[in-house]
Amino acid sequence: MQIELRVLALLSISFMGCFGFYQTSSEAAAPAVPILRSAALPMYPPIARAARVTGKVTVRVTVKNGAVVETDVLSKLNPAGQRFLEKPTLENLKTWHFAADVNGQFPVTYTYTIAGEETEGPANPTVEISPSLDVNITARPIKPTVMYGAQGIPSASNSLHEAGGVWLPKQQ
Repeated sequence: MQIELRVLALLSISFMGCFGFYQTSSEAAAPAVPILRSAALPMYPPIARAARVTGKVTVRVTVKNGAVVETDVLSKLNPAGQRFLEKPTLENLKTWHFAADVNGQFPVTYTYTIAGEETEGPANPTVEISPSLDVNITARPIKPTVMYGAQGIPSASNSLHEAGGVWLPKQQ
C-alpha cells in the first residue's frame, strides 16, 4: 500500500513538474503585449452603422516611447468597408498611449459587428478591448425611417413626374 502511494505521489509530482515546465516555456515563447495606459473610446462609424457595414480591420501598430508612431493596415476589406471602417480605426489607434519604455510592433484587430434588435434611434455600441488589445465593437441596427413633410408633397408649380423625374409645366 505504501509503495502504491509513493508511486502515485512520484507520478503526480512528475506530471505537475512537466505541466509547470510546459507553462513557462509556452509563456516565454509568446510575445508580450504591452499594457494600454490610455485611449479614446472607439465608436462604430454612424454611416457604416446605418449602412450595416461590418468587418474586421487588422492593423500593425508601431510604438516608440509609448506613443503610436505608425499604423499599417494588414487586412483587405471590400471597398465599402475600407471607406467606412479603416479611417476611424486608424484615427482611434492614434489616441493609444503606453508606458514610456514601450517600443515595438504588434497587430491589433478591430471587429465591427451589428447584432441585436433594431432601435428607433441611436444607442451606444458595446466596446470590448481584450488583453491582447483586440477591439470588438458591437452596435444594434437602427430602424430605417422615412420622413414625409411639406417638401415631399408635390405642387402644380414644381412637380416632377414620379416615374421619370420629368418636369411638368404649371397647368393654367
